[in-house]
Amino acid sequence: MLWIEGVVALVIALAFLLHAFFAFRPEHVEHHPTRVRIGALIQGLSIGLLIGFVIVPLRMQVMDARGFDPGVSPRLSSLSFAPALLMLIVIRRGALLKAPVLKTYLRAYRRASLLKTRDDATKALAKLDEIEGRRAPA
Repeated sequence: MLWIEGVVALVIALAFLLHAFFAFRPEHVEHHPTRVRIGALIQGLSIGLLIGFVIVPLRMQVMDARGFDPGVSPRLSSLSFAPALLMLIVIRRGALLKAPVLKTYLRAYRRASLLKTRDDATKALAKLDEIEGRRAPA
């Protein structure tokens, strides 16, 4: 049933790619748009591979009610969850930004996502100021 893990990884990668196509406006993309989209695909694929090939099999094993299998101890197999979670956090924080070949694309995607986050936060603060009746900052 290896196809399930592969499908999960591809769906997550495609979700990142679709997000890069539709969420980023031209003012967020300071590099060539293709670089941002390739970076989104790489980021999504790396997270998708971890989720698909580590977390999904762990969940399947936990949900499997075959009974006790002395060959595979649940305690031993659950030890891979913590490193997988740590790797997801490290990848999300930008550890791949120093990879020799991938850094150009990943940095372009990271920059576009940070610029979008900044714009979204500015809009949310403006709405909150309007609701609270505060004067807009000069």
